[in-house]
Order: sequence, then C-alpha cells, then structure tokens
Amino acid sequence: MEAMEIDSNGAICMDLDSYISQYTGNCRLQRLKFYVDNSRPNSENYRLLIQTAMECKNIIVYTDAVDALNNTCPSEGMSINVEWITQTSKFMLNKVDRLEQDIKGYQVTQDKENIRRANQLLGDHFHDCGDLSNATKYYQKSRDYGSTVTHTLEFLLNFIKVNVYHFHWRSVNNYVEKAEHIDETDPRFLRRIQLAKGLTEMSLKDYNQAARTFLNIPCDSWNDEIISPLSLLIYTTLCALASFKRKDLQRLLIENNNFKQYLDMQPTIRNCILSFYNRRYNIGLQSLDLLKRELKLDLFLAPHIDDLYSFIRSESMKQYFAPYLCCDMVKMATAFNTSVEALELELMDLVAGEGVKIDSYNKVLTAVKKCEKTQIQKDVVALCDTLNFKTQELIVKTAILKAGLVVKSSVPMSADEKPSTSQVKSSSSVSSS
Repeated sequence: MEAMEIDSNGAICMDLDSYISQYTGNCRLQRLKFYVDNSRPNSENYRLLIQTAMECKNIIVYTDAVDALNNTCPSEGMSINVEWITQTSKFMLNKVDRLEQDIKGYQVTQDKENIRRANQLLGDHFHDCGDLSNATKYYQKSRDYGSTVTHTLEFLLNFIKVNVYHFHWRSVNNYVEKAEHIDETDPRFLRRIQLAKGLTEMSLKDYNQAARTFLNIPCDSWNDEIISPLSLLIYTTLCALASFKRKDLQRLLIENNNFKQYLDMQPTIRNCILSFYNRRYNIGLQSLDLLKRELKLDLFLAPHIDDLYSFIRSESMKQYFAPYLCCDMVKMATAFNTSVEALELELMDLVAGEGVKIDSYNKVLTAVKKCEKTQIQKDVVALCDTLNFKTQELIVKTAILKAGLVVKSSVPMSADEKPSTSQVKSSSSVSSS
C-alpha cells in the first residue's frame, strides 16, 4: 500500500510503479494515462504507459503514447511496432468472432445462460481493451437473458463500472439506487455498490455524505479494481476534513477502528488529520500543500482538489474562531500561513451572515453578541400566546359540555363512540327550547 515518497525539496510525491501496481486491467491503464498526460513529460513514464497499453491490448493508447514520447522526448523516441498492432488486431477480431459464433450456436439450442455469459465475456473483453461503447452494447444484451437476482446485480455492476469511466455520474447514481433495492447479502457486491455510491457523492460535491459512505466500507474489502486502499484513504480524509465538524472528525474518523487500520500505515495522512484535530492548522495545511501536486494527478480526485482544499481551509478558520468572542487577526494569520491583508479578504466572504464583525483598523475579529433580553421577551410573548389559545379552547369545550351539545362527526362513529340515549334527549330538549 505504501506509494508515497518525499523528494529533495520536501514535497510528497507518488512512487508511480507502486501506485499503478495497485490496479489491474483497464483501470490501471486509465489511471496511468491520466497521470502521464497531466504531469511533466518524462520518457520513463511514457515507456511505462506504452508497456501497459500493450499488456491491455489497447492500440489507440499505445499509438498515442508513442507519438507523445517522440514529440516530447525526441532523443529517446521509438518507432511504432506495426507487427504488434497487426497481431493484436487479429487476435481481438478472432476472439470477438469466436464468441459471436458461440452465441449463434447457443441461440439455436435456446441456451439462455450461455448466451448471457458469452455476451458478458464480450463486454468484459471490450472493456479491458478500452472500447467502452461496445462494452456497453454487449452488457446490455446480457441483461435480456438474465433470470436470477444475481444476474441482475451483475448487469448493474457492469453498467456502473462502464459509466464510472465515462464519468456519467448521474447514470451511476441511478444504477446504484436500483442495486440498493436488490436483496443481496454478498459482501463483494455490497462493497462495490458502496464504493460507486461514495464516488458519485464525491463527484456531485456532496463531500460530507461521501466521507460517511467511504467510512462504512469494511477495511477487509477495500481492495477493488476501481479504487485502491490508498486512494480510498485519501478520498475519505479529504472529504472528511472539508465537511466534518471537530467532534465528527474525532468520532467518525480518528476513533474509527475500521479506518484506523489503514491510517496507521500512512503516517503522513494520519499526522495531517491529527494536526487539524489538535488545531495546529499551519502544520495541517502545509502537509496538504505538499500533497496537492500529486493529488491533482488522480483520475477521480483531480476535478475536486481546489474545492476540497478551499472547504478545508474555510472549515479550519471557522473552528479556529469558534471558541472565542474576540480574535487577534495577526495571530490568526500566523496560524494559517498567510498575511493579515490576505486573511482579511478571506474572512470577508467567510463570515458573511455568521454573526462576526471584522475590525480592519485594530485587526480584530469579533463575534456579535446576541441580545439575551430581547430573545427572552420573544420567548415569553410566544408562551403567552400559546397559553391564551389553550385557555380559550378549554373555555369553549366546557361551554359545550355544560350545554349538552353533541357535534356530529363526518366520520362514521363506532358503537363505543355513539352518544347515549340521555345525551340525545338532552340535545333534543335544547334544540326545541
């Protein structure tokens, strides 16, 4: 699981080989491609991408990677292996033809289970090759021949997998909701559903719920083809720091035995969490800044890094000021590794509507005290109104009982609820008078 190193400048960087080794198949290729495309040109990284593309038999990624290597590092360039492309294309066509012939044979014998299985294998084949459109087509065909709950769940999980790599999060969310309504106790299925749900919530910027979903996944089932244990640890930590209050951070994150097992294996992330919890915000923010460069190279996390870092900083400022009525902005600026002027600009947007005043001349942040006397008066008036209403209600009820009146209900009454004969006579006498 260890995939982090510290370079000569003190910045935390990923050991790319260790990072990529946590994944397999198309997921490994997609993550590596995103990493190489968004990092500084490096011939070793391009060669690793070329090798991985050849292992996954992805001709498009292979040719793109060779062209990128030749353009960015011409002195270390290489020529395209035409023979490999020819052999790979032939192999893929033969495999598809063989499976399609199998399907035709199964259709003659009306063997629905084998038809479903062959279509699913074709979907898996195209998915591994990076052809997500054809993968979707064959997964859809396999659905028509499903006959059990397990078959339905497998179809939903396959569609979730394809839509995750398409980044169609609304579709992922729809399939997750359908899968959650299926009565299935297999932990393998439940884990993958929870992982997809957490990814969807994070991608829709519901960071609080995403952190809670990730934390509910048992640690013994963290290994998955889409998210590695290290990636899940980082996703959970950032979402929690961006949205949890201090008490929730302790209860749900630090004291979570399920999460702690992996947290202890990553002291950098553990110390970062403890720094925020212990109000050492400058240390916590510095640790996150050292991680930021590498986290922007994560396939699913990259679009959210700036938002998450902004929310973490804002939440930290709120927690810093929460215990005080008055705060020295000079000391606060030191705690957050910034200047007083920059801090003031941040606070202007942050404290709007929070009942806090900024004294720009004295550089003081002051909480606006609520007038307790006014609030007490409002509470007393509200209580008096309630008592007055209840008193009027009791007076009306007492008058009705004294008059012997019976109010007919629009709802049919049971035998026990019907008025007695004496009550009816009393009512009649009152009406005649």
